[in-house]
Amino acid sequence: MADSALTLYSAELFYFWDTPDFPFRRAVEVTATTVARWSTHYYVAVVVPRADYRGPRKKSGALPPDDEASRAAFVAGLLRWLFAASDAEAEDLFTLILHTRPVTSTAVDDAARFAHYDDTCCWTLSLTPDEFARLQDAWRAHGLPEDLFYPADAETCVPYPGTSWWARLLRRLGGQKCFTPKQWERERAARD
Repeated sequence: MADSALTLYSAELFYFWDTPDFPFRRAVEVTATTVARWSTHYYVAVVVPRADYRGPRKKSGALPPDDEASRAAFVAGLLRWLFAASDAEAEDLFTLILHTRPVTSTAVDDAARFAHYDDTCCWTLSLTPDEFARLQDAWRAHGLPEDLFYPADAETCVPYPGTSWWARLLRRLGGQKCFTPKQWERERAARD
């Protein structure tokens, strides 16, 4: 698992934010259990617990060393705990990091294989092209879109749009609005 061959992928927010009834938990579970195959350590934390939850807020350690299936099953169990402990109204607010080395903090680390630090907006994967292709196969097998993530450098940023004083100020300060590939497709179509 040579980190130098990794590509950084970002979540396609068109699905997670703009698609009604998108199967969020299934997408998280398929992605995390697949990426667990190539990971050795984890860090997981409940960000918004249920009001009646009194258990631990975070867990971390080494994934089972046995085989890929054991690691995937272990991560599936972590997700069951995480979603059971989390407030249902904030299911996308959680921390889950899968890595090839011990995770000692939640500092942003582009080498983390699966990095959902708190909110879906900044969810990233660091995978080799072959691993990403295998993950796409898993998404297809579970009825999920194969473009659920995209290479992070494919994001499109434009000067902040609008005519309000706020939009003008943001543009003057260099502010931009950034779009994922599918969001940019929709935005371009709306502009035409």
